[in-house]
Amino acid sequence: MARRLASPDQPFFVRTVLRCYEFFASLQFAVVLIALLAIVLGVGTFVESAYGTEAVKFGVWNTWWFTLLNALLAVSIFCAAAIRYPWKRHQTGFVITHIGLLVLLAGCLMSQRGGIDAQIPLIEGDLGRLAYEDSHSFVLTLTDGESDPGATGTPPGEKQETIGPIPFRSGPFNWSEYPGATAAPVAGAKPPAKRSRFPWGLAARDQGLLYDDGSLRLEVLDFFADSTAVLAPSVSLRIGSDSFGGGNAAAPQSMWIPVELSWQPNPLAGGTPRHRQTVGGGTVVFWKAASQAETEAFLASGPDASLGFGEQGQLVLAVDDVVHRVLVDEAIANGRQTIEGTNVSFELTDFEPRLSAVRGRVFRGDDDSGEEMVIVADMPEVTVHAKRAGVYGVLWLEPEVADAAARMQGKAKSRIDVIQGSDRKLYYRCWQPPKLTAGPLSPDGKSVEAFSMPMGTLAMQVERFLPADELEVVTLPLPFDKAKPPSAKRRAAKVRMTVDGASEEFWIAGMPIEPSPEPPNSTERKTIKGRGRSVAVTLEPDAVDIGFDIALNNFERRLDPGTSQASHFSSIVEFRDDDGKPLVTQPVTITMNAPIDFSDPKTGHSYRLFQESFMGPWLPGDPLFERFAARATEANGGQPPERLEASVLTVNYDPGRGVKYFGSLLIVAGIFTMFYMKAYFFASKPKASRARAQTPSRPTEELVTV
Repeated sequence: MARRLASPDQPFFVRTVLRCYEFFASLQFAVVLIALLAIVLGVGTFVESAYGTEAVKFGVWNTWWFTLLNALLAVSIFCAAAIRYPWKRHQTGFVITHIGLLVLLAGCLMSQRGGIDAQIPLIEGDLGRLAYEDSHSFVLTLTDGESDPGATGTPPGEKQETIGPIPFRSGPFNWSEYPGATAAPVAGAKPPAKRSRFPWGLAARDQGLLYDDGSLRLEVLDFFADSTAVLAPSVSLRIGSDSFGGGNAAAPQSMWIPVELSWQPNPLAGGTPRHRQTVGGGTVVFWKAASQAETEAFLASGPDASLGFGEQGQLVLAVDDVVHRVLVDEAIANGRQTIEGTNVSFELTDFEPRLSAVRGRVFRGDDDSGEEMVIVADMPEVTVHAKRAGVYGVLWLEPEVADAAARMQGKAKSRIDVIQGSDRKLYYRCWQPPKLTAGPLSPDGKSVEAFSMPMGTLAMQVERFLPADELEVVTLPLPFDKAKPPSAKRRAAKVRMTVDGASEEFWIAGMPIEPSPEPPNSTERKTIKGRGRSVAVTLEPDAVDIGFDIALNNFERRLDPGTSQASHFSSIVEFRDDDGKPLVTQPVTITMNAPIDFSDPKTGHSYRLFQESFMGPWLPGDPLFERFAARATEANGGQPPERLEASVLTVNYDPGRGVKYFGSLLIVAGIFTMFYMKAYFFASKPKASRARAQTPSRPTEELVTV
């Protein structure tokens, strides 16, 4: 039992200190603290199971309050042992156990503060020495002058300075998912799911001001733990029904097809942005209206079924508030004619049946030169309007009879046109001959009727709408995915950068971890102009130089029979010094579940390397192959490889490993001493027992009373 040190006759300060000492040494405090730590460890296990290792490190193991609990445990252990000083021989095991616990906690602190758990991606035939951690930091690159301080180097005669890395603790979730966040992070995006089952707010995040030297100021306003880059203006739709008949009308089912469309300024030039998609036997088209007049003409330029379509279609021209409808074959025969109620005339010159397009000229007032107009029936997004004359046209064709197979191949004439109006709102018109519906399209998910099919009527809903005046790249959040490794996530931060009093807000994407690092692109580096200087902002992965090179000689991957699932993969590597000389006599093989240990001869640091995963394979013609194959080709004597694969190794450095092992041995030795050796080596005989042993025994008869 601990001694009582405080007494009423002592000075107040001394008495207070001694009572605190007694409190930390008390059994009651130790029991409560150990019970609390047990609860936290149990909760941490569930958090890791639900959200992954990155989340439990952020929310539990690396928090200030968990460090405080461990510090209080260390204080309790120390006080419980120190208050019993001077120790008796039979307390030897108790003291050894408590010293072991303190050594173990010290080793854990060393591992937490100085440990490394990072990844090294390596291409076959290449080498690397930088291990990338799962965190990112900001780097500011200052260049004197007006040039852009990009990754191409400093222009001649200009001075460049680097500030950073500036640490940035972000957390494993999008900031909009934490309790207290209100609106959706991006216009048109769905409200995020809240992470309210655990007090994530107790974990520190670097929000707001990160750096300020008076003339440079870096603030983080928002953060996405995982994101994607999409073009804007763009619209994400879904077309389908909750009661689609399918092949069994008696058992309707829910079927929705996603439609992703983005504005393509010149769709005839090709490219990755999609402006049309075939779905449900029809086509969905998206483009951006250039003016309010084009927006109004889009809604008003429907065909008149009573007029018919003729052999070459019905042409609808909208000018000001007037809508003029005419059959193409008649208009070509009649030559130049005036639109009633306006000072505009037009002349159709020819019709191209293969493109279902009509060509003509539009004249306004006394302008006899006219303005050319080309109207394509099935591709309204490429129509050339007579915008200078204020005339917008649409060509509607007679619907052809098509079977179901033809409709599913996109050969039917049904079409949904969607535009971003000049007011940055969505409008649509659904053309299922001979019926046309048109109107505004709500971005809040309200359904409008789309295509009618024999198995049911399909509805259309807006999932996401990103308006923009010019083509731009927009960063959108992705939902949390525990199975996705941190190295595969695209982090992004919304930053406010102030340079010499001028501020700009922008989203910047974190640079990815790649086997062959590339210069940052336009989404990964932002440049802000100041007075006679410019500042580039990048969000770079934290890298650790392990002190030696690892060369990947060969990567082997075997698949399960009949599948594409890898059953085994291993790396054959060499360790080399700064001069390229081998540090080991022969290559080392690292396989799954069989790590290897290697000590750096310069620093003495002992590293443990694991085979974590792989990237690829990449074949010739793949953009990644062309990017990564340069150094492999050089190492192979100019002969390009037939394929490339990358191995991802985990590098672990634990500076407290030996300390933790030593502490654990002390704990075992102390427990062994307490429970197995105390009775034989440290037990002292009671005084009464010794007195009885020294007193001669009296005859039994003397003890009997007669």
